[in-house]
Amino acid sequence: MPFVAAAMLAGCGVKESFKDAEAEVAKFHQAMDAGNLQPIWRQADPALRKGPEHDQLAKALEAVQRKLGKVKGTKQVGWNANATTGGTFVTLTYETQFERGSGVEQFVYRKSDEGQVALTGYNIQSQDMMLN
Repeated sequence: MPFVAAAMLAGCGVKESFKDAEAEVAKFHQAMDAGNLQPIWRQADPALRKGPEHDQLAKALEAVQRKLGKVKGTKQVGWNANATTGGTFVTLTYETQFERGSGVEQFVYRKSDEGQVALTGYNIQSQDMMLN
């Protein structure tokens, strides 16, 4: 019985992590659409803000803005949660329609011990972005 209760509590925590990550994806898109990447950096995991990934992500986001434009709509098409000794990682996958094309975006968030989620990774696959 204690195992079942622990599993249920863990499931609720994962559910809450997904809700928090989904809210952060919406904020991410709002910031990108406004051309203001600062909120994305403030919310990002410290390793992402300081490492070489910061420059790569900044260039990728600038390319998304320049080539695809603003977000017109999204549809979540996948998710995953992975609990490790480094924290709980939530991955959300979206099919996203932009002004000038579409793409599949993948967001990875880490949930801290304090319950906050922070962006640790972003990837976009878009044929339209490559051709524009």
